[in-house]
Amino acid sequence: MSAAERMPATGGRSPWQTAGALLGGMCLMLAAAGAHAQASDAERCRAGGNNPDVVIKHCTAAIGSGKFAGEELARLYESRSEEWANKGDYDRAISDASAALKHAPKMAQAHYQRGLAWANKGDYDRAIADFDAALQLRPGNASVHASRAVEYSVKGDYARAIADFDAALKIDPKATDAQFARGRTLFYMSEYARAAQDIEAAFKAQPNAYVALWLYLARKRGGVTGAEALLERDMSGFRGGWPFAVAVLYDGRTDPQSVAVAAGDSDPVRRRELGCEANFYIAHWHLGKGERADAHTRLQNVQRECPKNILEYEGAVAELRRLAQTPAPSK
Repeated sequence: MSAAERMPATGGRSPWQTAGALLGGMCLMLAAAGAHAQASDAERCRAGGNNPDVVIKHCTAAIGSGKFAGEELARLYESRSEEWANKGDYDRAISDASAALKHAPKMAQAHYQRGLAWANKGDYDRAIADFDAALQLRPGNASVHASRAVEYSVKGDYARAIADFDAALKIDPKATDAQFARGRTLFYMSEYARAAQDIEAAFKAQPNAYVALWLYLARKRGGVTGAEALLERDMSGFRGGWPFAVAVLYDGRTDPQSVAVAAGDSDPVRRRELGCEANFYIAHWHLGKGERADAHTRLQNVQRECPKNILEYEGAVAELRRLAQTPAPSK
């Protein structure tokens, strides 16, 4: 599932977008009399936008102006860190978040932003450490709890993951991404009925083709009668294109080779992501047929070759862990 990635959505540029933060932005705008250009750059840096390169340009100008210090300067670094992350440049995102913390050691958002970057690089322990720090500084944030839960889940610490997901959903019962992620963790724990319950709730709140596929996997593993018919119903609004080909495979109307062809794309980055997704979902098709060796090969390919910030990577790691812990049935 590319684009959505593993991390729950934060619902904005910052999970701590409060009146105080907005006031800080106004202070930046008014910071220095006679320095209109620099203040404008700062304002545009903090406001963000749809073009990370443009925002980064404004942030860099504001940072280099010499007009800002302390927490105001830290906010500029943190904003630029978010934009580097939006471009997939996680090393620079980490560097800027660290610079923000140098100027404002108690900036919870900078810890959170750096934690997300560490997570996207696959450094789960550092990500968890930053999420810990963010929650110590500003307790009670659903997005941070959910993000830390995802990292615990990838590490196989499912008890802590569930505890964090529960905390996130207690704070924000409408956090659909957190509910979907908790459902996936329950799936990794072989709690298929509970997994299906969470994933179905997430699907009803925000219908999505990928969520429908995971709902099918939970139902199928849980022995739900008519799982294929339910999948066909759930995918009725997503016919054609990708990932509908996976649903056709699960329904027995095509083969893995055709699914691999359907995952093709002219853009090399997108083609890589779709290939990762295809390997993951085809692996589950093999598992359903009792073909562990074929499934294992495809899951290993996902673990070895795919971006660490897509949920199919998370799922492959969990499934490989389960295969290692579960002996193959005797013939």
